[in-house]
Amino acid sequence: MSESTAAGDRRLRLDDLARIRTVTQVGISPDGRRAVCAVQEHLKKADKPVTNLWLVDLAGGRSPHRLTRFAGSDRSPRWSPDGRRVAFLSARPDTFAVTEAAAVDAPGGDTSDKGEPRAQVWCLDLDGGGEAAQLTHWPEGVEGFAWSPDGDRLALALRTPDDVQAGHLKALRDGKEPHVIDRVQHKFDGTGFYDDVRTHLHVLDVAGGTLRQVTDGPASETDPDWSPDGRQLVFLSNRTGDADNNNRRDVWTVDIESGAVQRLTRGDVQAQRPVFSPDGLHVAALVNFEPENSYALDHVAVLSLADAQPVADLGGCIGEGWSTIGGVVPDDVGTDPVEHARRYPVALERTPCRVPSRTLDRPMLGPIVWLDGSHLLTLAGDRGQTRLVGLALTAVGDGTADLLYPFDRGVSVEGMDCDGGRVAVILAAPDRGREVAALDVAQASRRDGPAQVCTDFFAPLLADRDLAPYRRIAFTDHDGVEIEGLVALPPGFDPEHPRPAPLLVSIHGGPMAYDAPGFRFEKQYWAAQGYLVLMVNYRGSISYGEAFCKSIRGDWGPREHDDVMSGVDHLLAMGWADPERLFVTGFSQGGIMTNWAIGHTDRFRAAVSEHGMWDYAAAFGTDDCHLWWQDDLGLPWQNPDGYRRISPSSGVANVRTPVLIMAGAEDWRCPLDQSELMYMALKKRGVDTRLVIYPGEHHAVTKPSRALDRLGRITQWLSAHGGQAAHDAPGSGA
Repeated sequence: MSESTAAGDRRLRLDDLARIRTVTQVGISPDGRRAVCAVQEHLKKADKPVTNLWLVDLAGGRSPHRLTRFAGSDRSPRWSPDGRRVAFLSARPDTFAVTEAAAVDAPGGDTSDKGEPRAQVWCLDLDGGGEAAQLTHWPEGVEGFAWSPDGDRLALALRTPDDVQAGHLKALRDGKEPHVIDRVQHKFDGTGFYDDVRTHLHVLDVAGGTLRQVTDGPASETDPDWSPDGRQLVFLSNRTGDADNNNRRDVWTVDIESGAVQRLTRGDVQAQRPVFSPDGLHVAALVNFEPENSYALDHVAVLSLADAQPVADLGGCIGEGWSTIGGVVPDDVGTDPVEHARRYPVALERTPCRVPSRTLDRPMLGPIVWLDGSHLLTLAGDRGQTRLVGLALTAVGDGTADLLYPFDRGVSVEGMDCDGGRVAVILAAPDRGREVAALDVAQASRRDGPAQVCTDFFAPLLADRDLAPYRRIAFTDHDGVEIEGLVALPPGFDPEHPRPAPLLVSIHGGPMAYDAPGFRFEKQYWAAQGYLVLMVNYRGSISYGEAFCKSIRGDWGPREHDDVMSGVDHLLAMGWADPERLFVTGFSQGGIMTNWAIGHTDRFRAAVSEHGMWDYAAAFGTDDCHLWWQDDLGLPWQNPDGYRRISPSSGVANVRTPVLIMAGAEDWRCPLDQSELMYMALKKRGVDTRLVIYPGEHHAVTKPSRALDRLGRITQWLSAHGGQAAHDAPGSGA
């Protein structure tokens, strides 16, 4: 290692987390000259992350300018069509209504059950200046919004309780009533217990403040987008009447004035993010053609309004379009309990559409932007990297897809918006964090040169710290499948003349996700401690094609483990890794695979399992993924052997590896009791085990103090079991 690194003066430290700014969203102005981005940073004393909006000059002539200073979250910036205003969502304290109409229409109070404000739409006038003006005062907050083409109205997706529901919600939040549950999907991580309140679309007159509801019925409508003439909204809705037992989301349109409704998809898809074409004749959306199969890729589907079906009554069309709805699984199992349990809606028709991304065999991630009437731009996952993709409709057939920027596999795009012939991207690299960059649409199509980086939010960290470079590796697993991974190299590590270093395998979650090149504080911190950090895009990772992803459906464990261990062997063969100092960790699915690993190999000196799972049958009904389990394994009482076979608990008798288990007390994706089951089993067997529970935490790392605490504990655990001496973790003497 370099002299400065050995001395410790340039190594990344835990306290550096508070110095980092991270771009999370970007919205480009209609003329393509400016962008507003959401930037997250940390308030150390308040112990919370905050996200504010910044204005960016995409020509590079001016430094980014901070627009908001709220000690909370300002997000989802949307430019008005005239390029003068920016609307956004924020849960800041409310302001007085500036018009009588707004005051009358506001149903009163817009705070959560904890007395905290809910997200409302606020608006900045970039030409006139001044503070942000509050545009909505809805008690349940705003779930989504979109500007009308003339900029005079907003389409809003609002939870809309009736009088009885509103009374129940108030009593519930006041602690005067219990949760009364009769829904199958009765809770969701980070949201809480579900109720029966539906989300409906409303239109707000921005100047006058009047609000009018435009959809209704016993189902929710979300994700509104305007037609170019401002007369219609396209939206999503599951109208099977049993939305908790399937993933069907259809694309619909509603005429703002007449209320006339049309259906564009036929009940055989799960759609996301619909958007009108510039001529108003088509709608593009992300579509999964196997809605209940979590491993199937999303594609961009183009739907023609000429094929739309008129719907007489949106509120009364529940259940129409399917021969059966599914839901209840009979007890007579038969020979295949998995197929027997796949009781999903059977659509009477298939959706007529064109799918220009069909031949690419890559997941389309969105957003979708129409460049003109026949060309679109979106993002896609491609071999452990996120890239721009150009789609073209052709006179015959589905159309064509073309992978565009970037071609440098050492960077990745983590957000995008396009307008005015320009593309604003959030460009990520391991040593540069996330920055806003810009390029012309024509430039991207020609693959002509790099994008222009327009921000430098990460510079304060880069100036005085040595960061880990990444190396991409490729190797073959024991099934003959080529697997890729990334390796974060400790600063000063020479891959050409290596001295074997301790190896920490960091397994990504999902499993339908992937490790892409980008700054991740924890990976950099572990590399700064002196570890090689291996990130394997194992089978199931979604950016390597549908067959690669689907190969683990209903059979978690052996393939992913083989891929991870093949990566370990590859680094050992290269002489990079010290065979006596191997360690493993992971969060969520990474925690699950860590639990699987220690039951199937004794090669790791220590392990850290974060928010993982242990016994899948015990998870059914206590987590928020019942439909996923049902599709993969059937029902646990009908397929007990299948659930046990692939649960990490099946390897309990083989576990010898010391393991630190970390969990969130309110994690409903991988519930706390899963970690407790694992902890008790290993304690009873005499395995060196410790359980850390974070109060109030869900399936995420939220508070900065928790992020620092967990990294400190992980580092100390590894150090205590033969890893690197922790140079700044609590208790290290730093």
